[in-house]
Amino acid sequence: MTDQSAGNAVPLAGRRALLLGLPGAALFAAGLRDARADPLDRAVAASLPDTALANLRHPALLVAGAADTAPGLWARLLAPRLAQALSLGSAIPVSATGGRDGVTGANTFEALTTPDGSTAMLVPGAAAIAWLAGDPRVHFDAGRWVPALASLSSGILVGRDPAAGGSAGLTGRTIRTAASTVTGPELPALLGLSLLGADPSPVFGLSEPQDASKALADGRVDAVFLTGHDVPQRLAVLSDAGFAPIFSLGSSDEDPMARDPAASGAATFAERFRAQSGTAPSGPLFDAFRATAAAARLDVALVLPMLAPPSLVARWRTACETALSDLGLVAAARRAQVDAVSAPECVQALARMNADETTQLSLRRWIAARPEWQHA
Repeated sequence: MTDQSAGNAVPLAGRRALLLGLPGAALFAAGLRDARADPLDRAVAASLPDTALANLRHPALLVAGAADTAPGLWARLLAPRLAQALSLGSAIPVSATGGRDGVTGANTFEALTTPDGSTAMLVPGAAAIAWLAGDPRVHFDAGRWVPALASLSSGILVGRDPAAGGSAGLTGRTIRTAASTVTGPELPALLGLSLLGADPSPVFGLSEPQDASKALADGRVDAVFLTGHDVPQRLAVLSDAGFAPIFSLGSSDEDPMARDPAASGAATFAERFRAQSGTAPSGPLFDAFRATAAAARLDVALVLPMLAPPSLVARWRTACETALSDLGLVAAARRAQVDAVSAPECVQALARMNADETTQLSLRRWIAARPEWQHA
């Protein structure tokens, strides 16, 4: 499926003009499941006077990442459909800024976006992981984002040695793991290995899935972490090559034992932990694992600033629900096997990323105890 209607940025007055200007990227195929916006959001949106629509006559999408990243591709996919749902008559202008992990774009959103509900951001979960981990580049609070849409993916750590998934196969072992950066999306996999008694040894600089898979095949790493779109297909390819799941991040359910339906054959981290220790995981570091795992499973979120007017939050959420019901989008999206949801599911998904001060401090101390990672 090809989308031709993204359009170019429209100059606007004020600081928001800095956020517009780049066209969208090529169409992103993303799988979805049926979702319904919060009934309260629909009721609020339906009752809005015409003046409320006037306040949103120049909406914009800020992409936290390059145009060819998942947020950029989602922007191309969503912009014309959101414009139609908002009765704008033209595509919503899109501006992409920053690197692949979304941190620079999220900083821009925090610093330059007026919280009037006009500008929404498409951001990857990797930015939230950097926030949780205390990355010094972060100048935003992901806990304050107001979500209107989320695209959820699977997360599975796949190992070189099939015995690595056994009940005693990890204790004391050094597991070289493909990773992008210290605070990248692989962080919950590294933390999970540590909680299982292994010595995680990240091999940094392997941010692209094909590079990580090649490193596994070449013997340069012992494990790779799969997330994003097409995880089941990539898992099948690695399984055919003789590799096996070590653990998955589970599903989006509150039950940590609940397996990911996209990879039901992969035991969850909580299952592996119980099999190895005989007890359920608990404590601040496990809470940190769950928060970072929720962020790692977040492919992309469409969010608004915390102080955005509730009436316009309701309008964005209703528009996202309408966009996600587009039959052409559904047909193209299922092939990528990510799960796109509107409110209230997206609100719950982002709430799982939040962590209290004790949990965040525990995670940051765990990272600080590995100074060699900082100089790898």
